[in-house]
Amino acid sequence: MGSLKKIALILLLIFLLPAIFFSAYEISSLSKDEEVINQIYQDQLDAILYSANQYSDDVLNGWISKIQLGLEESGTEGGIPEKINQLLMLNSALAMVFIGDTLGQSSSVKPYTLEDSLSGDRITREVSLLLSEENEKINQLIVYQGSGFQKVEQLNCNIELLSGFILLAFILENHFSEKYICGMVIEPNLFIEELLGPKLQVIAKDKFILSAYHRNSATPIYLTNTEDSIQFNSVARTKDLWLLPDYTLGISTMGSSIQDLVNERTNTNLILILILDAVLILGVWLVFANVKREVQLAQNKSDFVSNVSHEIRTPLALIGMFAETLELGRVRSEEKKREYYSIINKETSRLTGIVNRILNFSRMEANKKILKIEPTDLNETIREVLNTYEFHLKNKGFTYDFTPLLETGICADQQALVEVIVNLMDNAIKYSDSKKHIEITTGQRNSYGYVTIRDYGVGIAKHDQKHIFDKFYRVSSGDLAKSKGTGLGLSLVKEIMENHNGNIELKSEFGKGSAFSLYFPLSKTKERSHA
Repeated sequence: MGSLKKIALILLLIFLLPAIFFSAYEISSLSKDEEVINQIYQDQLDAILYSANQYSDDVLNGWISKIQLGLEESGTEGGIPEKINQLLMLNSALAMVFIGDTLGQSSSVKPYTLEDSLSGDRITREVSLLLSEENEKINQLIVYQGSGFQKVEQLNCNIELLSGFILLAFILENHFSEKYICGMVIEPNLFIEELLGPKLQVIAKDKFILSAYHRNSATPIYLTNTEDSIQFNSVARTKDLWLLPDYTLGISTMGSSIQDLVNERTNTNLILILILDAVLILGVWLVFANVKREVQLAQNKSDFVSNVSHEIRTPLALIGMFAETLELGRVRSEEKKREYYSIINKETSRLTGIVNRILNFSRMEANKKILKIEPTDLNETIREVLNTYEFHLKNKGFTYDFTPLLETGICADQQALVEVIVNLMDNAIKYSDSKKHIEITTGQRNSYGYVTIRDYGVGIAKHDQKHIFDKFYRVSSGDLAKSKGTGLGLSLVKEIMENHNGNIELKSEFGKGSAFSLYFPLSKTKERSHA
């Protein structure tokens, strides 16, 4: 067993220990991985919100470009330039466009609107007044514009007529390099629903839900999916809407929260690690089991060679000794000569039995032994064996009982049937010391006919019972180990029974004997046994 321990240690060092250390490291890293995964999700959400904000900026820049073109038009005096008129007509969220000079003089402010409620001298005066009050912001816009950067600034709009709107101011320059204060009055809810909403739908698809909120309200102004059947979590990530500072964009996953997704991925990784460990442990165990079986088989073969050598050497030595004695004429008495001839004949038969058993086993292993399976009278076969074997039984001091209860024939090879019965009877004789009695019973169970050979010998321990039919196996302890043998007998019996599509059953209790039952298929032609 020293070699097995070495193999087990090698397998442990090469496969299991690295796997255990790797698994421990991976499991300890799962919390860090969870943070990384969570951050990845958050970054993805930020990128989506950035895309929505960038789109709103692109819309605003497009409006500014059209206002720039409208500023350069030479339209009818007092009328709305064509480009600005088209802009107002196509975008209901844009309530007003106004143009004034950089000094904010009221006489220079021109409001353009399609809404009657926002036209007139009053709105002109109030917008002009607002521009003069926001002089610091306007100066800053001029600085930005001079640096080549188009900056848009939200003005604090306290005009009653513009309640609910936001006012955005920016600087434009005409082809004469004259600077103008320009502005847009936007209705934010309409802007979000009509302009930003379609883009949010494209971004969200069926994986996310995007929403827009007023900073002071928990109720969303806009949701990309409002179906009752859609389940979504609380907003996982928010960003201020650049164009509308008082408004916020939010994003949430559909069905599962970010934490749920992270936990799911973490659990999946943990399960995969455990499955990998289980498969690896199973693989190592199977390798070790196969190696153990091969080592045990090699040991059994070695014992087999040793036992066969001993088994063969003993009869050969007796045959040689008595043959030499007879050849030299040292035996004068005829009675002694007959005794020596008898011993030589018995040992020759014993040697022939050992050789035949090995040859039969070899043929069975190579599937070269052809069985002639035909209807056979089991009871009659046993009687013939007992008649032949009776002298040997009495010579060993054994008694026997035969109870034939089977009333039909079986399908079996006659020679193989005799071989398995003799083999089991040999074992019963070999392993019985105190109570030398053998019981033989035949009968029927379901579609099988059986013969049971019971002895009252030493019995077989539980841990040895599952191995006794293995090739070359011999019990290594107790009284069974003291009896020499090849270790092929029961293995040969098992091979023969399998080739008959039959079965062998063992019932044994250590110290109280053993009962082997052989089950053969019943023959279709019923033959009543002779009582």
